[in-house]
Amino acid sequence: MKKIIAMAVAAVMMVSAASALDLEFGARAILGRNLDSGTFKENMAQAKQDKTYDFGFGVYGNFALFGGLGIQAEANYVKSSITFAKEGKEEVQYDMHTLDLSPMLWLNLDLWKFTLGFGVGPNFEIPLASLGDIKNAKKQDFTVGLIAGADFKFYFTDHLGLVLSGRYVTDWQTKDVPIEVNGYNSGATYPSYEFTRKSIYGGLGLEWKII
Repeated sequence: MKKIIAMAVAAVMMVSAASALDLEFGARAILGRNLDSGTFKENMAQAKQDKTYDFGFGVYGNFALFGGLGIQAEANYVKSSITFAKEGKEEVQYDMHTLDLSPMLWLNLDLWKFTLGFGVGPNFEIPLASLGDIKNAKKQDFTVGLIAGADFKFYFTDHLGLVLSGRYVTDWQTKDVPIEVNGYNSGATYPSYEFTRKSIYGGLGLEWKII
C-alpha cells in the first residue's frame, strides 16, 4: 500500500512539474546545404547549379524554466551528398550521414499566437554509415562544434502549432603548426583552429505544447 501511495505521489509531482515547466515537443523535416570557403551568395549559386542539398529530419524537446528562458534539446539527422573528382577520372558521389545532438540555451518570446525563439549551444556531431548504424557510433568519433538557431511558431490551438526553423552548425579542429626560426623547424608548435564544417539548413514541422 505504501508503495502504491508513493507511486501516486511521484506521478502527481511529475505532472505538476510538467505543467509548471511548460514542455514542448516537435518534429520537422530538414533541407539545407554545406557551405564551402566562398561567400553565401556563391554557395547558393553553386547549389542551384549542382542541385545538391542536405536533407533529413529532426525531433526536439523544449523545457521552459522562467521568463521564456529554457533548454531545448535536439536530435537532427542529415544526409549529405559529396562529390569527389580526381584528375582524368570520373566523379564519384559519396553519401554522408550525420546525427547532430544539440542541447541549447533557448529564449522564447510569446506574441499572441506567434512565438519567436532563439538559441545557441554546443553541437555533438556523430558520423554514421547510415541511420540504422547509430548503435555502432563511437565516442571518439564525435566532433564538438557550435549550433545557433531561430524558430518562428504559429499555434492553431493552445497545444498544436506550425514551426519554421533555421539552424547554423559549425565545428572545428585543432592543428599543430610548426614554428620556424630563420627558415628552420624549431621543433616547437602552436595550436591553430580551422573550421571543418559550416552548414545552414531550414526546417518545417509541427510542435505540441503541454501546458
